[in-house]
Amino acid sequence: MGRVRPERRNLSMPVKINVVVSGGNMTMVRHLTCAAIVVALFCTAKLTLAELTAKDTQKLSNDVLSAIEGNQATLDSVRTIEAILTKNSTHYFGNDKRKRIKRFKLIQKHEIRYDGNHFRIDQLETKFTGDKANRGYAPQVGTVNIDSPESIIDFVPQTNMVFVRPPEWNDRHKIRTNDMLRYQSAGGGTLKSNILASAKNGYYYTAKNERVGGDDCILLTCDFTNPQWTQRIWVVPSKGYCIKKVRRGSGGEVHDEYTTTLKEYSPGLWWFDTVHARQVLGSAETIVSRSSVNSLTFNESIDPDVFTIWGLDDVTPQTKVRDEMQGTTYTLAKDYSKEVAANRAGSMRTILTVGFGILALTAVASLGIFIKSRKVR
Repeated sequence: MGRVRPERRNLSMPVKINVVVSGGNMTMVRHLTCAAIVVALFCTAKLTLAELTAKDTQKLSNDVLSAIEGNQATLDSVRTIEAILTKNSTHYFGNDKRKRIKRFKLIQKHEIRYDGNHFRIDQLETKFTGDKANRGYAPQVGTVNIDSPESIIDFVPQTNMVFVRPPEWNDRHKIRTNDMLRYQSAGGGTLKSNILASAKNGYYYTAKNERVGGDDCILLTCDFTNPQWTQRIWVVPSKGYCIKKVRRGSGGEVHDEYTTTLKEYSPGLWWFDTVHARQVLGSAETIVSRSSVNSLTFNESIDPDVFTIWGLDDVTPQTKVRDEMQGTTYTLAKDYSKEVAANRAGSMRTILTVGFGILALTAVASLGIFIKSRKVR
């Protein structure tokens, strides 16, 4: 069956997430505390240079200011993204390389579409190897997630169901959930918002020159306290101030690190081509991954229906929609075929034609009844 067109619904409610952490795992607590500080810093993510005090501005060198403005200019030049990304990740139990145990390996291929305010990811391929107990980490081919300020939409092919949930959309969320943006950011925010928010909270980045992987970089460093942790960000001035490398850690340990190779996709527009990443989740798990871009285009027009239920290719008239925002479950209307859903103008003309036809038949019938009643008299 083709795509069908369900009824439009209001999609605008907040969502609340609760996280429970074991008190005995001090390493996990330390990592979560660092994460909480990062979130607090990004509460001022909309900050601009004009809103900083003169004292704060003076503590940011010209090299730092050039880096954040150059990087932001590259981000601002990207209005839409369409990409296919392959991610090969290995999950280990334990952080010590000599003792850690391989849990499973996961290879995924995603199609990613982003228009600045909406993000969609389609699961194209999945390959899982390892303990079957961890197979739940592998999403099924055909799974779709759509994120926007209006709602979160998930299509689950196993159950042939669409789930509509309240939105979580904000600048940090849209970066953190989108791998095409995440690796050109730091800590879930843009480089500019990261550094300005830190300065507003009394933490100032310093800059120095350093060469990484054949690229001449500016190394931006900031040391945080309570708890103590350090963030280092390498950017490449000659390549749109794109991020070459990010490293975060504390106590001599690296908790999160990734390194990119950069490619010029159009004149003057650089982005990453591959990413090597390592992330430590407490003391229990380490994820080592390699992401590579199969295809990538910028600033091409994207049909807005792609980011709605209308854009889900594999739904059928039997697909059920569980709308948590409306507190209801319904089946998609059988009256809308894929062609009608894809051609709104045509469907509107069809509706108007049918409507006028019904009105005409009603008028003829009414006239006939009126004539008969006159004859009877």
